[in-house]
Amino acid sequence: MGHRNRGAAALALAGAAVLVRAPGGTAIRRVRRSWDWRMAVEGGSMLPALRPGDWLLVDPHGFDQGRPAAGDLVVVPDPRLTERWLVKRVWAVDPDGRLDVRGDSPAASTDSRTFGAVDPATIVGRPWLRYWPIRRGGRVG
Repeated sequence: MGHRNRGAAALALAGAAVLVRAPGGTAIRRVRRSWDWRMAVEGGSMLPALRPGDWLLVDPHGFDQGRPAAGDLVVVPDPRLTERWLVKRVWAVDPDGRLDVRGDSPAASTDSRTFGAVDPATIVGRPWLRYWPIRRGGRVG
C-alpha cells in the first residue's frame, strides 16, 4: 500500500515535466493507459540503467507503431514463470523475428542466454517512465 501512495505522488511530480511538453494531452493518455501496467524493478540485471526499487510505467501499446529494435527496453513474461515479468533490452532480432533480450549487467542477468530468444507477440509493453524514486524520475529506454 505504501508503494502505491508514494508512487502516485511521485508520478505527479516526475510526470509533470512530460505532461507540460506534450501537445494535445498525448502524455496524459499514455500515463492513464500505462498506470495499470506499472512495475517495480527487482534485482540488478539492468544496472546501471535501472536499479532495484525503481518503479516504471509500462505502455502496453508501446510497440503498436513498430517492432522492437536492438537497444529498446521491453517487458516480457519470464519463460520459466510466466506470471513474472522481466525488463530486458533487445540485444538482437533473429532472422525469424524472435528477440534476443539481455540485461545490461550480464553477470547478474538471466536472459536469452539462458532461456533463448522470445516471441515478440509475448511482449507485455515498453517501459517509458521511471516515477520512483523522484530524484531518478524521468524517461527510460
